[in-house]
Amino acid sequence: MLKDTWKKFDEIELTHSSVHHLMAMHELLARNGYVRGVDIAKYLNISRSSVSITIHKLVKKGYIREDENKFYHFTEKGRALINDVLSKRRIIRLFFEKVLNLPSKRAEEEACKVEHLLEEETGQKLMNFIGFYLSERQEATAFKKALDQFIYDCNTVESCEFCELHCFFSGKKTVPSR
Repeated sequence: MLKDTWKKFDEIELTHSSVHHLMAMHELLARNGYVRGVDIAKYLNISRSSVSITIHKLVKKGYIREDENKFYHFTEKGRALINDVLSKRRIIRLFFEKVLNLPSKRAEEEACKVEHLLEEETGQKLMNFIGFYLSERQEATAFKKALDQFIYDCNTVESCEFCELHCFFSGKKTVPSR
């Protein structure tokens, strides 16, 4: 691992929790047409004070605004962020579901874990890959067939390009790609 890679997480403007507050807002606005702090708290099953702290930070950072009736609305910056996160989540979920063949629920859970951590360029490259993979192109069909039949054969840690200190597959059942 690169020495300073972990520091990149500090550069992410919003925490996972903050993004979930915004996602809750998005879903509540779509469902009800309005959203208040208490609605977010109920939706996320957390305390109103916790929501209040996070909402205050999101207002200060310019992602949402509060009107005179204590209803919350997205700013353009907030709408753009939600669109980016939802798009990346969908792309990642499709990768996990269609390429790695994970069950739909698990694919959604895994996508949720990383959706806001990916850089824009990474999301775009993943979208290109998924677009190719799901296409009916002859090369894509051949790739899918080869992937379905491929099982990684781990030799030793010394000669493995993946393992560092201990074999990743040691004591685990290896599963085919699909």
